[in-house]
Amino acid sequence: MNIFSVIIVSIIVSVLAIFIKQNNPAYSVLLIIIFVIIMITVGINYLCDLTGRITESVGGIKYAPEFLKILLKAIIICILSDLSSTICKDSGNGSVAVCIDVVTRIILLSLTLPIVEKLVEVIQGLFNL
Repeated sequence: MNIFSVIIVSIIVSVLAIFIKQNNPAYSVLLIIIFVIIMITVGINYLCDLTGRITESVGGIKYAPEFLKILLKAIIICILSDLSSTICKDSGNGSVAVCIDVVTRIILLSLTLPIVEKLVEVIQGLFNL
């Protein structure tokens, strides 16, 4: 699926959601959630291809596999939390969306802690020369 297909399908789903929302808002949200799940599946396929290419190109770097896993987890967490937060905002649950954003930031901070620890080790190693 190329970008033009994504754009066309997105516009169609958006227009359908507006028309459905007039009669039954619950079905409108359901349509959007189904669309998001389909788009996430498409995105994951592209992400898997990208991951393979990145893994091949940074294979010789000492901490690359560990950092790559953390980076991919962070990207997926950001995408999923942004989508769920936006869906909550669109359905009128702004406070739930804010909670999702805050918890996501905390999770990302804890997820990136190993990178910060390795960075501190490298800096300490440079100063101990």
